[in-house]
Amino acid sequence: MIEIYINNKKVLAKKGATLLEVAQKNNIYIPTLCYYKGISPYGGCRICLVEVKGYARPVAACTLPVQEGMQVKTDSALLKKLRRFNLQLILSEHPHACLICNQESECAKYQECIQKTSITFGCKFCSSNGNCELQTLVEYLGIKEIPFTFSHRRLDVEKYDPFFERDYNLCILCGRCVRVCNEVRGAGTLDFHHRGPDTLVGTAFNLPHLETGCQFCGACVDVCPTGALRDRYSKWRGQPDRTIKTNCMMCSVGCSVLLNKNGDLLVGSVPDNDQICVRGRFGIVPLVYDSKRITVPMLRKGKRLVQVDWETALDFLKTKFEEHDGKTGLLFSPQLTTDTINAIMKMKIRCIISTPKINNSARPLDYKSIKGDAVFVLLNTDMVSDFSPLLLRLKKQVKTQPIFIVIDAVETPSARLADYWFRPDPGKEQDLLDQLFARKKTDRRPGISNEEIVQCKKMLDGKNIYVLGSSDIVKNIALPKHIKVLPITNTVNELPLSKMRLDNSDIDLLQNKDVDCLYLVGTAPKLERKYKTIIVQDCFLPSFDFDLFLPAATFVETNGTFVNIEGKTKKIRKAIEPLGLARPDDWIVNKLIKSLQKSPRTRKTVKKKTKKHVSYGRVSKDYPFQMIVRENCYTFRGCTLASLLKGFKRLRQDHYVWLNKHSAEKLDVRDNAEVSLMGKDFSVKLPVKIAEQISDNHVLLYSHHSLGTIKSQPVKIRVIKKTLKKNSQKKNMEI
Repeated sequence: MIEIYINNKKVLAKKGATLLEVAQKNNIYIPTLCYYKGISPYGGCRICLVEVKGYARPVAACTLPVQEGMQVKTDSALLKKLRRFNLQLILSEHPHACLICNQESECAKYQECIQKTSITFGCKFCSSNGNCELQTLVEYLGIKEIPFTFSHRRLDVEKYDPFFERDYNLCILCGRCVRVCNEVRGAGTLDFHHRGPDTLVGTAFNLPHLETGCQFCGACVDVCPTGALRDRYSKWRGQPDRTIKTNCMMCSVGCSVLLNKNGDLLVGSVPDNDQICVRGRFGIVPLVYDSKRITVPMLRKGKRLVQVDWETALDFLKTKFEEHDGKTGLLFSPQLTTDTINAIMKMKIRCIISTPKINNSARPLDYKSIKGDAVFVLLNTDMVSDFSPLLLRLKKQVKTQPIFIVIDAVETPSARLADYWFRPDPGKEQDLLDQLFARKKTDRRPGISNEEIVQCKKMLDGKNIYVLGSSDIVKNIALPKHIKVLPITNTVNELPLSKMRLDNSDIDLLQNKDVDCLYLVGTAPKLERKYKTIIVQDCFLPSFDFDLFLPAATFVETNGTFVNIEGKTKKIRKAIEPLGLARPDDWIVNKLIKSLQKSPRTRKTVKKKTKKHVSYGRVSKDYPFQMIVRENCYTFRGCTLASLLKGFKRLRQDHYVWLNKHSAEKLDVRDNAEVSLMGKDFSVKLPVKIAEQISDNHVLLYSHHSLGTIKSQPVKIRVIKKTLKKNSQKKNMEI
């Protein structure tokens, strides 16, 4: 530690820290615009100027390293004058009529600003009003006029991408968004364009963010000091007056998030300390208030669904359980609280219980054990799209820049950013791993040239190698002992569920002809047959007919816990009361258990019927396309996010079957054409998406339990409609 003096006050400082960091740590205010904690200092705004004894002129505190005995002034008359002048220069290119108006306090009552400036220039009509750093600085520095001619950029507001919009007329060129995108997220989507007065922030060639590899994490929106970047959904929901800290259940990572509230209304979700992904940033609040959400119990009477109260709904539920005692199947989603899952397990005496796709070999991901010079091998896993916060933590865990090797037949965002991308033939991944890491030579060829393999192996000497992939994938691979496998679970609670003894797999339960009543909690699988009674407990209606719908609360409307990818128990806290008559899942299940306590337990033994193993074989004349299946990680309980929110539909496009243009030409189809995809044990109808990420004679499908259980295999494709109607295509392009 070293000693410095700020405003004649002795302060201890860490060697190498900047003056601004030391001042903030000691609660000494130095105004700034371009500085933001966690990204490199920029020194562009010149608002944080300070006087240092021995320096000829004031210097920027954000870029000045402290030195032993340094004497600093932060609030002299000269500094106030310079800061005021610099801010006036910045405001000469930013709409400022409201910022310097002497009637600002009364403006909200009488809208007098309309007489002075257009609505689009007024602070009262900006989504950042009350949370704008320019407003704070103008008030702090006492600016009452701008002596320079106002220069307006006259740029159109960019609204063609999902989740957030950009009004660069309000941009002050602080560079925060550029630095956080490049340094923290590693996406490299944003940068400065042109020079001098023509300088702007944007993407390469001004392409839409959807076409530039943007992760839509919202980090740029979170650091913007003005209203230039704004959340499309929450921009008019008001400024938050309260924040609730909780954990996100949208994927297995379980990131810490802050839920912003304005009164009793949720405004949005933002990261707590670490970065979060698009699901946690832009998916949580829109799901809670989605217009398709059902918040009242619904009972089928004849061909109609009618609203009923909870007493009627629970009485019907109890009656059906008693009627079908021993012949009821309960299928639940892992995306529930542990309290709900524990309550469900008590129902084993009444029904057959299962949950979709739980791998019994799943184990916690110990990423903190990573050390030294690391090589990360991503096996058929897209970390950038599906687990970007986890990817950032992996990078932070090692001191040196790690090497990334991607083994995937699909050109994913991870493949585009990797140091080495190998594209083996599907099913040949083990052969490639043997070529790269095995001590002994092997003659098996994975469809990769020897030169590429030899070049990559030279980079592996002396490195610690970690293979990452889903639990289903890595459990079937063989690797030398010096290579550590890090399994990735896709949803929350997979680890505790893998240790529970369930009656059947989800396939067994759905194929069991002895099951007459099906109780679905947070899941909506593809049903292959009819049931006497179907009860659905979820937030959104399923695509199939049912007899009773029980509205469930979302995870922001309840208290509880879940287990994340590391095996840690994470808490969720209630931010708002459940909407309408929705109730927490554990409340509903416990009500059912209590009502059945006095009923006799007459469960009959139901035989387990395991699906027979199907030999898929290889690509042939009858099945000329190799289908690659990836699990859809963008889900919310029983639905895909793309089926609920338009932004995710545009971002993910996981409701398509993906082909490349050569395969599309063979089939004579275009984008949005409807085809039937058929394998030996499944058939599904989907629209077509033509993309170059797929090789010739291959198709990509994102699996979800609403499509049934589908595995990678050879398939044939039958064209139903070569293209959709023009109005249908236009509808799909809507934001």
